[in-house]
Amino acid sequence: MPVLAVDLVADPALLAPLAELARGLEDSGIGALTLSDGGLHPIHAASYLAPITRSVALLPRTDAVYVEPFHLATQLMSLDHISHGRAGWLLTAETDPAVPATVGRSTLGFEATAREAADVLEASRLVWDSWAEDAVVRDTERGVYVDASRLQYADFEGETFSVRGPAITPRSPQGLIPVLVADTDRGAVGERVATELADGRVLDLDLSTGARPETVLDLVETALAATDGPVVRLVRLVGLDLEADPLGTVAELSAALRERGLIAPVPQNGASLRDQLGLPLPTFTLDPARRGDHARLSSKDHA
Repeated sequence: MPVLAVDLVADPALLAPLAELARGLEDSGIGALTLSDGGLHPIHAASYLAPITRSVALLPRTDAVYVEPFHLATQLMSLDHISHGRAGWLLTAETDPAVPATVGRSTLGFEATAREAADVLEASRLVWDSWAEDAVVRDTERGVYVDASRLQYADFEGETFSVRGPAITPRSPQGLIPVLVADTDRGAVGERVATELADGRVLDLDLSTGARPETVLDLVETALAATDGPVVRLVRLVGLDLEADPLGTVAELSAALRERGLIAPVPQNGASLRDQLGLPLPTFTLDPARRGDHARLSSKDHA
């Protein structure tokens, strides 16, 4: 069953009340929070909330195109570490024509944007999977912190960038961080990311129009009954009225959805996002050709 999530806009002016709201939503029965850009980077907002929440998963909705892929991958690994395995990535592809110039790039067309998003996702997973669980040995007698033979290069070659790796961050609790695509972002990221590469779909339910609980339940039931397309992993409530009674609204909806068996149970403290989504923990498989203890001058040189 999918996990119930609420979308919060990361507005710097609302940072202080954001903490109280996040804890209140956690207590109201949701399983995840998605963070959208409202002037504060969603990864920063999620990192702020990680130490002050207990069980709710944290998924920043952030761009996969006009970014530095290696840094993005390690930022998400760090979020997974500080949240103890509650991190996810709500992948989107920026379409604002003003954004590329801020990072010194020209605007990509639709097809190129989709290819870039796919490349960044694949590169990120290789970076996430570049450390074995037992790579950190902390052998004080030998003066060895990490066993380089348990690391591997990413060696990713994309259309517009390459990533050598390995990560500068040890393997995070989930290994491979769950990557989901919201309905609103499917067109921008392209069908390959949305249907083949991502771990599932995020069903968006807009509450700003004043949808009645019965309508919300019917929409979820219809979406879950569909047999084609990506698996719905997350049901996301967007447009929540923060001026009314947001906690009461969410508590009512979560109780009704669970009563009808449409969403997952309230997560237990210590559960990872992969646990909540029913995704198995990935195992590390060392590729001998990419071993980290084989010194190279370039990504094409092998010992």
